[in-house]
Amino acid sequence: MADARDESVEREIDDDDATLSVALGFESARNRELLAGLLERYDVVTAEQTVPDGTDICIVDAGGFERLREPLAAWRREERPTAAPALLVSSGDENELWNRYADVIGESIDGVQPVPAPKRAIRSRISGFAALRRYSERASDQQDQLELYGRAMDDAQVGITIADATAEELPLVYVNEQFCRLTGYSREEVLGRGCQFLQGPETDESKRQQFRDAFAVEEPVTVELVNYRKDGEQFWNEVEVLPVYEDGSVTHYIGFQRDVTERRERETQLEAYEHIIQTVTDPVLVLDTEGHVTYTNGTAQETFGPVPNRTTFADLFDDDGAAAVEDALSTLRELGEEQTRELSLFGSTGGAATYQVRFQLASFGGEEQVIVVARDITDIRRHQNRLAVLDRVLRHNLRNKLNIVAGHAQTLTAQSPEGERVSDAAESIETATGSLLDIVNAIREFDVRPDEASAVERDVAAFVRECEPELRTEYPSVELTTDLPETARARCPAQLRFCLDELVGSAVERANEPPTIWLTVTAGVETVTLRVRSDGEPLPDVEQRALAAGTETQLEHTQGVGIWLTQWAVEAVGGGLRVEQGDDGTTVALTFPAHSRS
Repeated sequence: MADARDESVEREIDDDDATLSVALGFESARNRELLAGLLERYDVVTAEQTVPDGTDICIVDAGGFERLREPLAAWRREERPTAAPALLVSSGDENELWNRYADVIGESIDGVQPVPAPKRAIRSRISGFAALRRYSERASDQQDQLELYGRAMDDAQVGITIADATAEELPLVYVNEQFCRLTGYSREEVLGRGCQFLQGPETDESKRQQFRDAFAVEEPVTVELVNYRKDGEQFWNEVEVLPVYEDGSVTHYIGFQRDVTERRERETQLEAYEHIIQTVTDPVLVLDTEGHVTYTNGTAQETFGPVPNRTTFADLFDDDGAAAVEDALSTLRELGEEQTRELSLFGSTGGAATYQVRFQLASFGGEEQVIVVARDITDIRRHQNRLAVLDRVLRHNLRNKLNIVAGHAQTLTAQSPEGERVSDAAESIETATGSLLDIVNAIREFDVRPDEASAVERDVAAFVRECEPELRTEYPSVELTTDLPETARARCPAQLRFCLDELVGSAVERANEPPTIWLTVTAGVETVTLRVRSDGEPLPDVEQRALAAGTETQLEHTQGVGIWLTQWAVEAVGGGLRVEQGDDGTTVALTFPAHSRS
């Protein structure tokens, strides 16, 4: 019967006991051998002068205790907070043993076991010590975990709070360091208070209601709302609150707070940019690095229609346009410089619209993308084409017809020496056609669309010196006076001679008798100025106003195109034309950018 009870006790011993190490410190070899026979489920080792490393339970007899008293106490201290059970086995009365070792119980040993005693009693005693050891190890591990969790929460880069769900105001019972940094409050200032102290005048009431609704049904909730730091500064707080359950009831709420002010500000800016882009009348598209369209504004959708996913910008054009797009994107990736192409988009009716398309690299969230802005220049190109036709008519057709009229006028004058009225009419025709031919010839010699590419570097002073003899020959009755520096280098239009002839001819027409014309060149640090002055009639007010406005009207216009051609040429190289009216006459000044010597 006793053996059966012993086997039952053995079965009750946890399988983990096999991993426990029991150190035996005995003076009596026989007693050690008998006890070791009861501990076959354990890893039994011998304790001689010290308690071996890895020992879970130590059992000693009276002689062994005397030898291991200090080592036992040291071992137990080192194992704290884990329990290190030690048992003294000795012959004698139990009460007598407790009295004898009362001063060391709790320090070096946990109890005494009198022998002889039933095997079951000894096994049960040791099994209890094993359970104590296992429990204390788990408790120690849990304590370590709790400490780890505490350190992790305190060191977290997100604000963490724990609130008591059983109290009406949900008072805070824990806040971590990041919450204190985030809000500016210390732990002492916030523990015991509800989080409502972070709210203020700009906190949206509907956001507060979201919290109340979630608490009412004990559900998680995430809200972004305006909160206030201790110093009154507003910030956007993303608050996530989760219920914590125990035995089926919510006992606490754990909250996570993140400062999302920068993100909210960026979102506000992006919304503003989105609104601006959507109201722009030019098509705007965003492409990925492979040329796929990832974004279109409203105008782009009206222009190109719906753009399916994975559509490339090149897919929106014909073969020639697609090739131009691919070339622009390839060059953009290679050089990183903005690219511009003119592309034609054909409509369902067969008509074509011309777009000036700019491609520019940009980075969004660390990803490289391409911004495409298209401007409809169809009307501009149509006007330019019409002007080109009119230019051709003016240069060729009208000139040829005027030459015919002038030839007939000359014949008529030569054949009517006695017919005064006919002769006068012929001379008037010849004069008029001569003026028209002068205009046509001026336009033929002059590019009606001058640009910066036509700029040349010239010494304006040397240029005037070269032209002076020819001007004196052309206008023999004019007293020509020059005031020129040694050198005056500037960026000038290629049509500079035409400009000089135009201004001198106009000045001669307005000059008094005998006419006097002054040619002056001044060289500054940034500009070089060529002035043509006459002492006669001023330039008509209507022409001055038209030149200042940069355009003509039906009511106010100049008498020729020469002055316009001159102004356009000078402005094309970054210069300007102005009229200076003074007591000494009228001066037309052409200003050019000085040539950089760098």
